[in-house]
Amino acid sequence: MSFQGNRPGDARRQAEESGVMADKQREEAQGCTCADWQENIRHLEGLLLLGWTHGREYKGVFFRFCPWCGQRLAGAAGQRDAALWEKARQRIEESFFSTDAWGTPQTPNMLVAAWPIADYRQKTGDILGALELMLTFVEAGNRFTNEYGDIDEPFYEGLELMLADFRDLLLANPDCYAEGDLARRLIELGREAGGLGWGYGDFVTEIVGEIQQRFGDI
Repeated sequence: MSFQGNRPGDARRQAEESGVMADKQREEAQGCTCADWQENIRHLEGLLLLGWTHGREYKGVFFRFCPWCGQRLAGAAGQRDAALWEKARQRIEESFFSTDAWGTPQTPNMLVAAWPIADYRQKTGDILGALELMLTFVEAGNRFTNEYGDIDEPFYEGLELMLADFRDLLLANPDCYAEGDLARRLIELGREAGGLGWGYGDFVTEIVGEIQQRFGDI
């Protein structure tokens, strides 16, 4: 019985393929500048390469968000899922306009209403889709209070937090402004929120104006 070892060409090819895999991982999951990412990504890449050399190539989904600080990775391109997006939109609407057994409208649970947005973004990495859902959340809140009158302060605080998060995410991803129908929806949002209670209308006007000024709409 003779033992046949790897030929020099095989070893060279394996090294090249290992390098290609490392490059692919960096392309798929690059981009975070936090200290934890910079310190630990090298170890993760090493584990991926070790698995590959032992016939255990990783075939799962690479990071879309930094597991340490939560920021979206620069190389993580999101993909829209129309069916999942529509399901999330419907859940938001249902959360705002649910009724009890007697048909009486219920004050929305803002955490429950916001959950479909985080769930959609985590599953798809679709930033534009998430922005559209965030506006859906605030628009639904506007319609609810316009229909049923002034609600309590936590209700408006929840809307303000969502709109502030929308602004921050949009400014971090400015290309989304031109890709979607956000400009028109923001104009209508500001119009519908005018005069609403607890200083909420003023807050919406301020945020919408800030966004419009950033993108040269005013």
